[in-house]
Amino acid sequence: MSRLPTPFVGLVLAVLVLVFGNAAAGDDNPTTAVAGASPSAVAPAHPRPTNPSATAQPPGAGAPVRKPRSRPNKPAKSRLTQRSQFRPSDKTAAEKSRSQQNADRPPADHGGTVYLTFDDGPSPYTPAILNILRATHSTATFFELGFRQANYPATPGRVRAEGSSVGNHTYNHPDLTALTPGQIRWQLSHGPRGRCMRPPFGATNPAVRRIVAQQGLREVLWSIDTLDWSRPGTAKIVKAATGPTVRAGSTVLLHDGGGDRSQTVAALPQIIRTLQQRGYVIRRIPGC
Repeated sequence: MSRLPTPFVGLVLAVLVLVFGNAAAGDDNPTTAVAGASPSAVAPAHPRPTNPSATAQPPGAGAPVRKPRSRPNKPAKSRLTQRSQFRPSDKTAAEKSRSQQNADRPPADHGGTVYLTFDDGPSPYTPAILNILRATHSTATFFELGFRQANYPATPGRVRAEGSSVGNHTYNHPDLTALTPGQIRWQLSHGPRGRCMRPPFGATNPAVRRIVAQQGLREVLWSIDTLDWSRPGTAKIVKAATGPTVRAGSTVLLHDGGGDRSQTVAALPQIIRTLQQRGYVIRRIPGC
């Protein structure tokens, strides 16, 4: 048997060492020894997901999650208020109802003075009016006519004696704006003596006011007209004299002459009582 050449023997030995060395290394690391191993055997500990939806993380993990405005431990405040519980149409109706009630209701007053005035006397009704004023601790201003004073000469003195005052309402109640300056002066000079005057019908103009001032008188009109001269009924006279337009400083127009004034006399106690209950006092016009 011929012997193998030495180089060949060395080559065989090198191949054997290489083969057995790789086998030994494969036993120590089984996950990488064989190609085509199962996916679970070669998968990393935290695999990267291929589904995009898998990147969403639950609240509290990873990226911050937007929180609701209300805190979990504090109840959210209700947006409803007392006013918003009404529909717009209901709210409007409620406000209209309250406005109407306020218009019909006398205002809440804080006291003051209301000035009652009586025109066209004196007459048989004037003493009854004076009795009511005395009983209610009130006074008033009487704008009298000159020719009527001649018929009731004692009445002006009683008016003044009881704390009320007498004003000039001309001699016989003409429209002064239709008269000449001389006629206006005659009417005033023959009217009742006083420091104030009221033009009949409230008719005045710059010429009348100038002559009135020249006569040393002060022109006085009114702010509340009860229309009692038309005899509308006692209730309407009371309502007009005590309505919501009456305020501290109001001057109320009534009549004690010029016709049947029984409704005015009947309404007067209730007028004064109502005003006094609202805190007013009834007084004559200062300076008249």
